[in-house]
Amino acid sequence: MYFLERGFQWGKRLMSYEEATAEYNKQQRQPGQAELQAPEGVSESVSAVVYDNESLYSYNDIFIDVRTPNDEKKGVITIFAGGIYGMLIYWFFMFSSVSIERFVSGRQHNGELLTGSDYFSLTLFPVTLLVILGIYLKYTFRFFRLEALTARRIIVRFNRITRKVYLLRPKHLGGILILDWEKTEVLMDKSMSELEGTGGFVVLIWDKGDGVDLQGTPTDHLEMTFVGKPTRNASELLAFWEYIRRYMEDGPAAAPAPKKLLSKFPWPWLSFKAAWGLDTRFFRHSGLWVFVVINVLILPAILIHATGHWLSLLLCYEPRFPRAIEEAGCSASTASAAGGCQDSPR
Repeated sequence: MYFLERGFQWGKRLMSYEEATAEYNKQQRQPGQAELQAPEGVSESVSAVVYDNESLYSYNDIFIDVRTPNDEKKGVITIFAGGIYGMLIYWFFMFSSVSIERFVSGRQHNGELLTGSDYFSLTLFPVTLLVILGIYLKYTFRFFRLEALTARRIIVRFNRITRKVYLLRPKHLGGILILDWEKTEVLMDKSMSELEGTGGFVVLIWDKGDGVDLQGTPTDHLEMTFVGKPTRNASELLAFWEYIRRYMEDGPAAAPAPKKLLSKFPWPWLSFKAAWGLDTRFFRHSGLWVFVVINVLILPAILIHATGHWLSLLLCYEPRFPRAIEEAGCSASTASAAGGCQDSPR
């Protein structure tokens, strides 16, 4: 579910650029801490190690495509809201077909002629269902589109040749943007320890005018994106950002290709894995097996979530960058030296 992106876009409509900037500056501070010690730009290292966080869709010498934290957070709205949509539509057509049949024959199911009240009832039920469906759609469809009938995923592309960050998002969530890598700000405490930080995901910020849309119009507000799947601790979070930073600053040799790239094909077992959400380390430590037991006990709910997750993927389209972005940085000389803009072997 694109809850974070929806909330950010909604917030932009409520606040002016100046108000949003002030709010962002407040987020630089935490209770008990004088000020968030964010990295001084993209050139500053934050970790001695790198970690791909199992978050890459594509990797080559030109760019990397990285996922966002939304991949697992979908399915619940799809299966419940979609189920109610389907039920109301089914009842509407069922009652409509019965009404039409009765109107054509002019008789009830027992052969008696229709009365005025019969005509009224046969008209009322389909119309009532249609009104209920319309009201339900009006107030819930905006949330349904956060999981279905939209882009299957949001992709963040880091292109080391053009020195740009490309955001591939649905139009209602901000659309496609081209942002300057050097002007990227990271909402992260570079000095966090395991006691102070529990992981999370990388949050990147750009100021007004630090990017453009596909038409070349400069951005007129703060822009934000959320990168990678949630990490388990502070070390992983810092190492993941360091992986991206070194890829862009030092090249592929400093950030080796992951052993396996993420698949974009909507396999049903990947939806089950997303809904299951159980870290494999639980199987390696007997003291953590209680979490395995809990997950087994709630397996029916997990299966419902997994089904909704898979349906949401099937009801979405696979987004693609425009050709100009796909070919950005892939000039003839660059493509020859780098082996083209194809992904490295998995």
